[in-house]
Amino acid sequence: MKNSKALKIFLIVSGLLLTFIGGATLLMPVEMKAGAGIDIAGNINVLNDTRASSTLLLAFALLIILGAFVKKLTYTSSLTSFLLFLSIGTGRAISILLDGTPVDGLVKATGLEFVLGIIGIILFIRFREK
Repeated sequence: MKNSKALKIFLIVSGLLLTFIGGATLLMPVEMKAGAGIDIAGNINVLNDTRASSTLLLAFALLIILGAFVKKLTYTSSLTSFLLFLSIGTGRAISILLDGTPVDGLVKATGLEFVLGIIGIILFIRFREK
């Protein structure tokens, strides 16, 4: 990947966002889900699944942030970032179509995921080495 301040900033910001969401959901899953109107308190199976998914987000966040500083990882972290955001946004969009409209916060999250995914793919295409 070509050296780019815009790409580095994007990787750091998206990685930090994923770190916050993943870390907060890992440590406080009940509170994080309650903010979206989802009650998972006392459901050990859902808590387990939620913590597992949040740890996956943390692992991707680490890879994405490292790509801003380790040249050998920039390509992989850029690809990972836009694929992650677009896949989560697409999953939410499919759910909206099939299941109905969720709370406002989840609709906004869907929009943000698509925006970050689109920015990520634009930066990936713009700064990859040909």
